Amino acid sequence: MIKRATGILLLGLSLGACQNSAPKPDGSTADSQLAEGIWQAVIAQNDSTNLKFNFNLESLSDSEYVAHIKNAEEIIDAKVIRLAADSFKIEMPVFANYFLVKKEGNQLKGQYINPDAEDYYLPFTATAGVSERYENAQHLYPLPGYWKVVFNPGTEDESLGKAYFEWDQEKGVYGTIMTATGDYRYLEGSGAAGKLYLSAFDGAHLFYLEADLHDTLQGHFYSGRSYHATWIAYRDSTFELPDPDTLTYLKEGYSKMDFAFPNLKGDTIALSDPRFADKAVIIQISGSWCPNCYDESRYLSKVYEQYKDQGLEIVCLSFERTRDYATAQKRLAKMQKDLSIPYTVLLAGATRDDKAAEKLPMLNHIMSYPTAIYLDKEHKLRKIHTGFSGPGTPVWEDFVSENDAFLQKLLNE
Repeated sequence: MIKRATGILLLGLSLGACQNSAPKPDGSTADSQLAEGIWQAVIAQNDSTNLKFNFNLESLSDSEYVAHIKNAEEIIDAKVIRLAADSFKIEMPVFANYFLVKKEGNQLKGQYINPDAEDYYLPFTATAGVSERYENAQHLYPLPGYWKVVFNPGTEDESLGKAYFEWDQEKGVYGTIMTATGDYRYLEGSGAAGKLYLSAFDGAHLFYLEADLHDTLQGHFYSGRSYHATWIAYRDSTFELPDPDTLTYLKEGYSKMDFAFPNLKGDTIALSDPRFADKAVIIQISGSWCPNCYDESRYLSKVYEQYKDQGLEIVCLSFERTRDYATAQKRLAKMQKDLSIPYTVLLAGATRDDKAAEKLPMLNHIMSYPTAIYLDKEHKLRKIHTGFSGPGTPVWEDFVSENDAFLQKLLNE
């Protein structure tokens, strides 16, 4: 009796397992379903550097999930689409970059892919149930506040930044680094045993910083698959970056701005068109691949809705990284749709072949994506703002307030 009962029990378990793993209409089985909740993700930037971030996975159906990617205060919703029973594609909003992964146990393994760069495939692993980003944080009393940052100190590539960091027992370390061309957006990490670890992944930025934490910060910065810089930071609340309104200007011999580029329908739009007559205009130099442009576009969308009835026009001149015109149109359309951009978007060229400064020869240079050019109602140049320090920076609220006052003055003239 005991032997027979055991046999029946084993048969029941076997049948239950078969039933649980029976294929569903999309080809998935219970074993191929992804665990909801927290995951730790790792992108291998190079042989020795791993960028880590976390996401919360939410199931929408048997064949589709959403990964809520977290960087400090920012949450980015990426689509996770089943391609086969155990294979998935993770699509980022706005950006063309994506993941192709396969489920193996409680992990996803595969590659992070940048389609606009040659042979850009980085190893990727994500593990369910792991909430840590880096080592558990200890009390980092020397860290909070402002720091002057020197990248590649003592070399011809030396450049400066201004960092602001906070520390919280629950949140760990968070903050950003501002430079003359924009900010590093939302950095998050931790510190332990005299070491600091920070990272950001937003679909385009792959930033990882590590440093020895003493009276100074001294370490390494990695971006993407190949860029590396040494960096050192000194506590300095008085250090200021160059005024972003002074870095880009009209060259001698030019008195005004002008442009004529196609929209997504192929129609040429020019500043001389009647639609812009007697209106103040913001010309946004941008690209769908640019995270700081992402932040600026969300901001300018709100500005446009607030002031369009008072005579403000905004035109995005986008420079794409792909050389193929049809692909560039597709990238730009995705950006406009995902960000719900309500103002005019034009395809100005490619960053590699048609540099923005060549398409806009009246400017001394295009130092940064994004760059915002402000024209009054007579289309006289009033200001050029290089770069963008967005909502992840401590200067954000002051910028919004000052820019709002400037726009009101411009529109009331």
